[in-house]
Amino acid sequence: MTAIKTRDAERFVKAPPANIFMFLLHGADAGLVRERALAIVAQRVDDRHDPFQCVEMSGDAVAADPLSLLDEANTIPLFGGRRAIIVETGGKSIVSPLEQLLAAPPVDCAIVLTAGALKRDAPLRKLIEPSKIAAAVECNPDDEQDLHALIDNSLREAGFSVTPEARLLLQAALGEDRRMSRSELAKLMLYKHGASAIEAGDVEDIVAHASNIASDRLVLDAFSGQADAAGEAFDRAVAGGGDAGQLLNGALRYAMALHRARLTVEREGRPDFGITILMRSGFGFSQRPQLEQHLRIWSAAKVAALLPALRDANHRARANAALAEMEAGRALLRIASQAGRR
Repeated sequence: MTAIKTRDAERFVKAPPANIFMFLLHGADAGLVRERALAIVAQRVDDRHDPFQCVEMSGDAVAADPLSLLDEANTIPLFGGRRAIIVETGGKSIVSPLEQLLAAPPVDCAIVLTAGALKRDAPLRKLIEPSKIAAAVECNPDDEQDLHALIDNSLREAGFSVTPEARLLLQAALGEDRRMSRSELAKLMLYKHGASAIEAGDVEDIVAHASNIASDRLVLDAFSGQADAAGEAFDRAVAGGGDAGQLLNGALRYAMALHRARLTVEREGRPDFGITILMRSGFGFSQRPQLEQHLRIWSAAKVAALLPALRDANHRARANAALAEMEAGRALLRIASQAGRR
């Protein structure tokens, strides 16, 4: 049985066993699926950019004409050498031609299948995983350790150092899709061409979602009772053109999530349930220590008492954009002062 788990996938794709010719790359991270598919192809052909060595087919086209995959897999190259076929699976089944290939494997031709997240009983997994000459590789979004390595390795290879604050911002902004993560890192490095260090301000300026994360960080600091830190960061954000109304809306959104989380903790006695609620509200692993702190220092009643003032401030800011900065500043101070009270 050849089912490669996420933790073993990187090592596997760098040196896939010679006896395996069919590969299924599947998972929620489409960019990582594609990256690993190409990595396997690179191990099996001399030049994956050569159209005679590497062919791409759509799963729906194969489903419409199953013989096309069989013919392609058994084609003998004019100048010899190894070949690879990448099949992007779709909504239609291609199990039948794959069964035929497993029964009679082609010579020197790798079949690389790509798919989204598949359940354990999905037909493709049920076909591939039991086979001794095929392998299914999970490609789930990067965890904290993988993302840390991706960021550090990418920046170090390009000659950049990164400050701890900038790394935290990158970890919060990236990770859902490997291809998008690499694209954002490449954009950041191009932006900093000629420099040697990546700082938090650079990430906020250029990386998608990072400015929202910076706003979220302000809100989290306020809910931790860090009035000075939140106030200074707020002044910087506004001076840099940040949207005070967006920040105020973020404070209300987080307060509502924290209220739900505390109610759940008080009802179930399970802090981890509360953490799950907060993370599902858009806050990730890099903020977890603060989320845990908030569940300790805020009760459901204390958050509930804060909500009307935040709603009113939000309404006033929406009605008059000129008031947004003042309302957001007051809201941060109110939150921070309440955080320190019993």
